[in-house]
Amino acid sequence: MVFVRGTFRIVMNVHSLNTEGAVGNYNPLVKVFVTGRRGDTWDIVETSAISGNMLKHWHARHVAELAKASNLPLCEDCVRGVFYRTRLRVDSEKEMLSKCVLDDLHGFLCTETTVKRESLVKLSFAVPVEENIFNIATVTHNRVVVDESGAIAKEGMMPFKNEYASGIYAFAIAMDLKYVGIPLANPKEKGLDIEERKKRAKLALQALGNLLQGETGAKQARAFPITRPLQALVVISKQPIPAPIHAYFRDYIEESIKTYKDLAMNGLLDPNSFEIHIYGIDAKVPEGVKVIKHDSIGSLIKALVQKVEEWLT
Repeated sequence: MVFVRGTFRIVMNVHSLNTEGAVGNYNPLVKVFVTGRRGDTWDIVETSAISGNMLKHWHARHVAELAKASNLPLCEDCVRGVFYRTRLRVDSEKEMLSKCVLDDLHGFLCTETTVKRESLVKLSFAVPVEENIFNIATVTHNRVVVDESGAIAKEGMMPFKNEYASGIYAFAIAMDLKYVGIPLANPKEKGLDIEERKKRAKLALQALGNLLQGETGAKQARAFPITRPLQALVVISKQPIPAPIHAYFRDYIEESIKTYKDLAMNGLLDPNSFEIHIYGIDAKVPEGVKVIKHDSIGSLIKALVQKVEEWLT
């Protein structure tokens, strides 16, 4: 059994990864309200955000590309980047699992037979951290159309404005890799071959690595984000485990490690059944909890992949 719970902080500069559609010639970013501590009090503030739907889509995109490179099965829709709903007619969840690794990991709904599968990969919104480190600027762009003589046509000047944000963003992910290749509707039913299941579970972790390097969201062609992962805290476990405190909160590291320590000390978690992997974090490690520090995101993902190979049965 393998369960993965992670939370992350990433610098994202000059990005427009999630907009809400044009208002006239103005393209605003997605805005949400978040609750956080401002001094000694809690307050609600408006901020930019990247939706969980957007992050999930791009995790799925990375899974699809990695699956192609590894010659793992993909259905016709997923090959083209059309996810979650399938036009293939399938009469059972297991039938679809054998046809598509992405529908296995990210879930699907067969529109003809209503056979469905819940996603094993769940993502939060990405929002600026509680310390409120972000800002938004508007940039004016111009599209120019010229006629056959090379002159700018009268209707050819098309100025438009686009919002761009910079800040430190936080998001979280949960992956129930225990169920890769196993029908959720009937978990007692024999699933896919264990080696196939391991390949798929490893793919989900590799795709997470791509996501952490900033390849996600809209408008990448002209505003590929200037990104760098700052911190990562990932728990991998042989048994169901609660998620760490979201990296949005300023004290998430201490609170998360303390929670896992207390669960282990009180006999609610077997201390040998889970590991905490961290990057960019200089935390005091308490006794009774296995915390492994990494000097790169690549090292962290590699360690998680190795645990899948050892633990997934």
